[in-house]
Amino acid sequence: MSAAPPSESITEHGAMFLGCIMESFGYGILTVMVIFTVRSLLANKQTRYPSPLLLTVLGCIWLLATGHWITNVYRAYQAFIAFPGGPLVYYNLLSIPSYTARNVLYCTLVITSDAFAVYRVFRVWNGNWYIAALPMLMVVGSAAAGYGTTYQFSAAVPGAVFNTPIIPWGTAWYAMNLATNTICTLLVAFRIIRGQSSVRNLSKSSGSSLRNTLIIILESAAIYSASTLVLMTTTLIGTNASFLVLDITVAVVGITFTLIILRVSLGVSSDAQSYGGSYGGNSMQDGTRYPSSRSRDLTVNVSRLVEVNPGKSYSGTGSAVEQSGYSDGGYKMESV
Repeated sequence: MSAAPPSESITEHGAMFLGCIMESFGYGILTVMVIFTVRSLLANKQTRYPSPLLLTVLGCIWLLATGHWITNVYRAYQAFIAFPGGPLVYYNLLSIPSYTARNVLYCTLVITSDAFAVYRVFRVWNGNWYIAALPMLMVVGSAAAGYGTTYQFSAAVPGAVFNTPIIPWGTAWYAMNLATNTICTLLVAFRIIRGQSSVRNLSKSSGSSLRNTLIIILESAAIYSASTLVLMTTTLIGTNASFLVLDITVAVVGITFTLIILRVSLGVSSDAQSYGGSYGGNSMQDGTRYPSSRSRDLTVNVSRLVEVNPGKSYSGTGSAVEQSGYSDGGYKMESV
């Protein structure tokens, strides 16, 4: 694929700079959310100990996002202030350590998030290995393609971002990543929808369709999948906007999975009971949890026909008869 056309409205260094600014905003939001989520995990009174898995995943996501943001800020400083050749030359140097570190951090962040997404599929589907096997293998393939792309960048000549042999590796990386995200999103969304349907059938309550839709979007990481699709599209087109989208995607990945962990820590996620073993049971706090297949609360309404004679009335359920008081006569139905 040839390099981006010179008539493009945004330059490469302009896209890099805007990406750094947008990532800074996203990183600030992510950091605030991480602090709130950690406090929620540690202060949750429903469990004696916070889930080590959630804390580990949350910590890894934040550290990787922090490293990527610091690298981007450093590169912006070098490009616009310290480097003699200016941003146009600096951002075309693909084999320098800062660019390699940036790519490694992004790749590791995405793989960590994808692995957690696959684990959520495994837990949401009650530990079904057959369901989780394909996404798990795809994460392995995605990791190979991602680090392979990083190596190709480190060996590339200046300005060869949209040239071979980087494009085949990059295409494989984004395709595997998008496929993994899409499969995990659909599997989790299907499970949540089926759970909501089961609860509506039991409770005769439809709930808010908008709220249920938002729950599905949040818990299935659909926003992450959408950002990956945009990133893959802009990269294949060969537009410099792909650099901007990539930096925004870093923030989207962190915020998406932090939101999921936050919902789990608050005990309102569809799989909250799967982490640490004590996040709330199977109660439907916000319509997102599905009833367990092992036990369901069942409400039975029992009615009885009461024959009322003038002066006295007798009521019975089956063969049991009891004197119940004084009335004017007739029949009536009572609930037990």
